[in-house]
Amino acid sequence: MRILIRDADSKKWKFAETMKAKAESELQKLLVESPSLVTIDEIREGVSSLVYAVSEFGLPGSGSTDVLAFTSQGDIAVIECKLAANPEIKRKVIGQILEYAAYLWKMSYEQVDNRIQQLKGKSLAELIAESIAGEWDEELFRDGVRQTLENGSFILVIVVDEINEELRRIVRYLNECSKSAFSLHALEMNRFQADRTEVLVPYLYGASTKPPTSQQRGQWSEDEFFKVLKEKNQPDIVRTVTDLYKWSIDTADRIWFGTGKETGSFTFHYLKDGKTISIFTIYTNGKLTLNYGWLVKPLQKETLEGFHNAIHEIPTFRQVPSDFANKWPAVKLDAIKNPEYLEKFKGAVLWVRTQIKPQS
Repeated sequence: MRILIRDADSKKWKFAETMKAKAESELQKLLVESPSLVTIDEIREGVSSLVYAVSEFGLPGSGSTDVLAFTSQGDIAVIECKLAANPEIKRKVIGQILEYAAYLWKMSYEQVDNRIQQLKGKSLAELIAESIAGEWDEELFRDGVRQTLENGSFILVIVVDEINEELRRIVRYLNECSKSAFSLHALEMNRFQADRTEVLVPYLYGASTKPPTSQQRGQWSEDEFFKVLKEKNQPDIVRTVTDLYKWSIDTADRIWFGTGKETGSFTFHYLKDGKTISIFTIYTNGKLTLNYGWLVKPLQKETLEGFHNAIHEIPTFRQVPSDFANKWPAVKLDAIKNPEYLEKFKGAVLWVRTQIKPQS
């Protein structure tokens, strides 16, 4: 490939010289700095761009992925970088990237988050928020990551400075002849330079025919939620959830239905200054979670402690720990089927509103 460039105010074109990476770490650095170079809109229809990437993500029982990258919706790309001169660019790199995906599969969100905190000193959600301009639904992101980890629908990308025919053929075969949840791709990164100007030309091999993740993780509806709830729970639990849901419709600023593949959920949200304050979530599997992990940042410490103290006044909630950071304590819905306990729970949630919206 030959590239010519010129300045906007010049009529003369210049040939740009090919720049060969001297080490695989150069490719890795490029992708960590600009994960959107992996044009995943060519990979899966409807998927948003990669917004954050971390290097050397260690996996127990395996090695470390060169790059692990995320979209704002919770899709995950596992990326390995190889130079054409490396003999592993042929068959061995396929085994490597599949091994990393296998060890990442079935990990929990909390395990991934903890490892990233060890590497970067911040939570994954904080790093994603810093990488995005504008509003972002953290809850949708967390749910998306959980579903991707659960079903293994990773985007596997081998990044090279020059692709060979063997790798191209393997990528094509795996995508066109398998029904796996993951997809495999190769990204050739051609770099050129003329004077002080650098040109990067990425070319993706193996555009996928797999369905977009939005089809795999459809959002639940009220009718679907209560249908599954009734199938999986006793009538007294269904009555309790129905009561709480109707009250939430009248009280919350927003009710958000989850995107779980098998387990439905709805979450109670307050909104303040355009920010989501997620209070609790009800699941069709008969559980209720207190979203302390999402409340640490938007609520003042005194408000969070006051909410926790009000919750602790309910006898069936006294086992809930007060360790708020990144915690989502869960209880069975039996804990609020007593009408007195249910009213106390509602009162605790309403108290939070008085603290964040004192004039309402």
